[in-house]
Amino acid sequence: MEELIIVGKVINFFGIKGELKIKSNFDKKDKVFKINNYILINNENLKITSVRYHKNNILIRVNDINDINEITKYIGYNVYFKKSNLHLEDNEYILQDLIGAEVIDDETKLGKVIEIYESNNTNYIKVKNDTKTFLIPLIDNYIKYFDKDTKTIYTINGKSLTL
Repeated sequence: MEELIIVGKVINFFGIKGELKIKSNFDKKDKVFKINNYILINNENLKITSVRYHKNNILIRVNDINDINEITKYIGYNVYFKKSNLHLEDNEYILQDLIGAEVIDDETKLGKVIEIYESNNTNYIKVKNDTKTFLIPLIDNYIKYFDKDTKTIYTINGKSLTL
């Protein structure tokens, strides 16, 4: 079965013309919320027919529905997208891919990623080993690269954050 990823949640409707208001912290929103892409809400495959942004939300119309009464049934449900439809380049990944990754600084294993903290400015990985838990910011000063095949994150100065 094709891997589905959660890319947002329908939090309400917007206006009376049948737009869904979606809250999304997904790091590749621009690849998902595009006209003619298909999303899954409450086990229904829906075609995105319009997209616009309002404040911190995404407003979409699906299947050319223009009636508020036909879209209220989706409120409160997660929005899913097929991961393969992201068409990621070899060096691209989504934040969810980092969970469970081994973190290595030089030759030293620092632990495994157990969680992602997302913020407006910088995202962080929460790393846990046998003795402690610590955060590493996902910025070039600390992250060399992520090997998707071996699920390994190579860091620079990552050891300094374990003290």
